Amino acid sequence: MAEVDVRDVLFVVRHRGVRLSVGIGAALGGLLLLWGYPRAHALLVRSNSLRAADVEAALSVIPWMPSAVRAQLGVRYLYDPLTFDPQRALAHLQQAVRENPFDFRNWLHLAQGYEATGDRARADAAYRRALASAPAYFLPRWLYANFLLRHGERERAIEVFARAVRANPEAAANVAELLQDADAIQRLDRLANRMSVRARLCAFLLARDAFAPALALWRDLAWDEDGGAKLWLARALISRGIEIGEAERAHALWRAVSERIYGRVGETPIWNGGFEQPRLVEKVADRPPLSLGVPVGSETFDRDFEWRIAGEAGVVAEVARGEAYEGKRALRLEFVKSEGVRFSGVAQLLPLRPATLYELRFAYRADLRGDPRVLVEIIEAPRGIPQEDRVLFRWWMLPEAKRTEWVLVRETFQTLPTTSLALLRVRREPAASLTDFVNGRVWFDAFAIRSIEAGAEKRS
Repeated sequence: MAEVDVRDVLFVVRHRGVRLSVGIGAALGGLLLLWGYPRAHALLVRSNSLRAADVEAALSVIPWMPSAVRAQLGVRYLYDPLTFDPQRALAHLQQAVRENPFDFRNWLHLAQGYEATGDRARADAAYRRALASAPAYFLPRWLYANFLLRHGERERAIEVFARAVRANPEAAANVAELLQDADAIQRLDRLANRMSVRARLCAFLLARDAFAPALALWRDLAWDEDGGAKLWLARALISRGIEIGEAERAHALWRAVSERIYGRVGETPIWNGGFEQPRLVEKVADRPPLSLGVPVGSETFDRDFEWRIAGEAGVVAEVARGEAYEGKRALRLEFVKSEGVRFSGVAQLLPLRPATLYELRFAYRADLRGDPRVLVEIIEAPRGIPQEDRVLFRWWMLPEAKRTEWVLVRETFQTLPTTSLALLRVRREPAASLTDFVNGRVWFDAFAIRSIEAGAEKRS
């Protein structure tokens, strides 16, 4: 019976002790929470604005703070010039990785810490751990590639950059800006092998007048991908090619684009001489310019091999249906202002061979009153810039000529030894006298040019 009493006493004492311990622990925990919560909250919210010493002090008494706070403190010691201390930064960053090894940002910060202390091997390993933690993310690859580039490992950097731009094609121009070299950019394109990246790299090279590498990338673009990027870049390449003196390549590209859009094109240097095809700007008018990371847009397409048809003061210029010499459409100029009319709104660039005899053919008819003073001329235009003093051909519409029916004109002209690009224009020059007057309409159609030698060979 005595043993039973002892056991009962022992049981009661232990039970009360547990209850007392739990109560005291809860009270102390509550007091700790009341004391620590405001400080913890301030540390979480304001750790970037607090002094590093304050954050250090808070971490010493609240060691269970998230690893991100410790990582932020390490980054501050690494980059803040007022508290720069690489060794202390490294200690905090190593602790952050130990506390949370699954956050790729902790590994990135640790890699930067190792790099700051000159430990390149550990920095490389930490960057690779960040890549393993976030294999589909752009940022780890971007930072690691920059690390490799800084340390002279250009080929490895290009490989990592390629995986980075596959994750984020919008960064292709930024990567190209770092690489600069056209060969390196082409290697980047081959490794990335993504159309959206290729289009942006092509635009980047083109903006820096690297015409040949940009053209090589353009050829590898697919026509039906990336919202029409290939067509827009083709137009930009043609314009830039003419501007930098690559007229032959630009014209070959123009023919490739025209064949793609319109089908087979003729051999004459004049494109769409019968005005039967809609202009290229009409074919793509519903497609907005692309944002390719560099300033390439419709405003840059100021040179090509298409008809430029624009009305001016007192003149309406348009392609009209049902009034053609051949086919169904013809160019029509209507003079609605009668006096002192000056007009030069119809033109097309032509690729011509130097020192070659050509025949120009076109048809016209007119319903005019007064002195027409309308002329068709061809002048040299190197890089697309008209040279008014280098006239290759000029034809004037005579006032007394019969013009109510279509009249076919055939004339020859000789190019100069310097000729590579010329401008065909239809324009009007007002007379010097005060009696200059014109009113009515004039039509043109069936423009064509052929070299005399080529024509002779075909006849033979």
